[in-house]
Amino acid sequence: MFKRISIPFVVIVVLSAGVFIATQTMIMPMSTDLSVIGQGKPSLVLGVENYSPAGGEALNRLNAVRDDYSDRILFVVSDLGTPQGQAFARQYNLQDGVAIFLSPEGKPLKIATIPADEQALRQQLDSKLALVGR
Repeated sequence: MFKRISIPFVVIVVLSAGVFIATQTMIMPMSTDLSVIGQGKPSLVLGVENYSPAGGEALNRLNAVRDDYSDRILFVVSDLGTPQGQAFARQYNLQDGVAIFLSPEGKPLKIATIPADEQALRQQLDSKLALVGR
């Protein structure tokens, strides 16, 4: 009886682990390197506090559209759990789940929340790109 229960259990665990690993490796994490800002490409910097629902949900929404915009926008995370991320957040008054759009030269253009609706998010990104002529 123990063998009959353990085989299905092992199969479920292995499949679950495989799905988890596959989904985690398919999505490239956003960079936390804030030094790339202002180097010729517009940037969108999202304030994220680890283990916070607001920042995590905003990050997921950005990840859903990031591939379509990554050739025109640098997507960066300001990790509010690090000294650099905290300093950046203080400088621009960012909070968890709030983003700032910066010009190719690093000039702040707009601070906003990430819309829950994907179409609204795309419109917001397109309008920001229009500001910088991209």
